[in-house]
Amino acid sequence: MIDLKMTHLTKKQFEILKRRIAGKSLSEIAKELHTSRANVSSIAKTAEENVRKSKNTLKLIEMIDWPIKIEAKAGSNVYEISEKVFHEADLRKIKIAHDYSEIVRMITKVLGTAGLRRRKALKDFIIFVSGDGRVEVL
Repeated sequence: MIDLKMTHLTKKQFEILKRRIAGKSLSEIAKELHTSRANVSSIAKTAEENVRKSKNTLKLIEMIDWPIKIEAKAGSNVYEISEKVFHEADLRKIKIAHDYSEIVRMITKVLGTAGLRRRKALKDFIIFVSGDGRVEVL
């Protein structure tokens, strides 16, 4: 077992996430841990955010030397950004492993419904392209 001191999770966060993954409700977990549902919800939210940030950190380190990095600001048109990905790849003679609509879907998935309105991003995001054409959106 991994020592929790070597992770970004507290023991309580780990216990709650483990129970959530096992399919337990917040109320069930609260009862088991002798605390309130609101407390469990708050701890779970923080734990999930820590996990998301850890995953993004690993992705960022993996992509640090990828040749294309496009930083899109809030207000950017996701379709124009997708076109920019292909333009930058063409300049570097990189064949993208995805088609145009897949890139748009990747961006949309990362932004979520709350982060997108009428083709415009409501928050900043970054697109990375590897030398072999893999695309990641953060």
